[in-house]
Amino acid sequence: MGSAQDIMQTFTDKEIRARFSPFDGWECQRAPSPATRDTIFLLTRDVRGKKETVALAVSFDEEPSVTALAGIAAGHTGRHALKGQYLLVPKDANVSSVPGHIRILPMSAFGFSDGELIWLTKKKGVKHYAQTEMPAKAVAASTACEPHAA
Repeated sequence: MGSAQDIMQTFTDKEIRARFSPFDGWECQRAPSPATRDTIFLLTRDVRGKKETVALAVSFDEEPSVTALAGIAAGHTGRHALKGQYLLVPKDANVSSVPGHIRILPMSAFGFSDGELIWLTKKKGVKHYAQTEMPAKAVAASTACEPHAA
């Protein structure tokens, strides 16, 4: 049997692959995270001979912190600057303190209900998660056709 962290990582990997598909050329590598619980990934691909890199932080906290993402972005400046910064969070996470340049990607597998992180399943007989309106910033980020469009 795996731990809860292993199962959560499996769902996280699925979410990342769905948004940054290897078929579109995206390669995903885990980046060293500066003293935080959040996992950081650097995603790269070649577009017409130019390398495109984005940073993605994964947080399971109700109020995610973007300090790790800011640390990664600080190391990519000049010609090697990041093309985008993303934060993958459970549905209904409080993202009001997240800066506007960071795009919010809500998870489809996890969400918060009454302050607790729950697994959003489609099985019969379970308590269904009530969908609420996402903040305007999150809606705008999630409606973009291409994750790399900025």
